Amino acid sequence: MKKYIVLVMIAIFAIGCGPKKEARYEGAEKNDYIEDGMEFLAESDLPRAIQSFDHAIQSDPMNPKNYLILGQVYLRLKEFTRAIDSFSGAIKVSPDNGEAYYFLATAKMLNGDKKGAVEAAQQSVEIFMNDRDEERFKKSVVLLKSLVDDPGEKVAQDVQEAVEKNTETVQ
Repeated sequence: MKKYIVLVMIAIFAIGCGPKKEARYEGAEKNDYIEDGMEFLAESDLPRAIQSFDHAIQSDPMNPKNYLILGQVYLRLKEFTRAIDSFSGAIKVSPDNGEAYYFLATAKMLNGDKKGAVEAAQQSVEIFMNDRDEERFKKSVVLLKSLVDDPGEKVAQDVQEAVEKNTETVQ
């Protein structure tokens, strides 16, 4: 009987020590962090996904995409202040990034800062208009219109639903 218990314990130990996906930190390529983070997201390992995206930002702080992805993760987690920080980081490195302003407006609205949300949404509309990006321009106009026309909880609820449906767009 003891032999079986020992064999079961060894089997459990061996299974537990099986290969796991480890993030590549030292000497990794910039894209490895994003790839790792996306894999961790797919596995619902959010702490490791966030860690990978943080490493992506550290390895390439001038790439707004890294900030946008991390901000979207924070939006999904409803950590709006952190999302705002991430989207603001994207704007600092790329002040003409309409997508960063769009997501910043979303995060600010969900965080209860309607005035800041309206200002960010206006920036987004202006940038997409100047870039002649019709599809994103229309989305930004819809967001801005909802912020200006529909006060109260309904706006925050509508924006949250849109976030959940559309946060896969940036990768």
